[in-house]
Amino acid sequence: MKKPSFEEQLENMKKPEVSELKHQEFLSATITKAKDNSALSWWWLIIPLYLIAAFIIKSFYMPQSNLISDIHELKKEHYFTTTLCFLILPLVFAILNMISIRKTFFLSGNPAIIPFIKVVWFNVLIIALSVIILIVFIL
Repeated sequence: MKKPSFEEQLENMKKPEVSELKHQEFLSATITKAKDNSALSWWWLIIPLYLIAAFIIKSFYMPQSNLISDIHELKKEHYFTTTLCFLILPLVFAILNMISIRKTFFLSGNPAIIPFIKVVWFNVLIIALSVIILIVFIL
């Protein structure tokens, strides 16, 4: 039996073909999960945003009241609920959206900023709304 030479082995070698990349699968799953998380965050953040809008409208139609005093009154009457709606929920959802943006950024291989923002714009919006709610509550 004749052993094939090294040159013959090199000539017969073929490049391995990968039909599907795992990286693309991970990235698409991460983007989908990030969008689902931000949609869930949006629904929970509607509650404090609705209250803030109601207080703004109240201060518009009743000049003796303002947004800050109305939130402080609500805080005195319903401390636990107010803390949950205006402090805990926005903090949790801001952190969750930051984590999903970070994970998407690293899985996508450090993309350019503009295309990346187009993918995660809703997460950025949720973080901005959470910060606005926190600022209004802290004032």
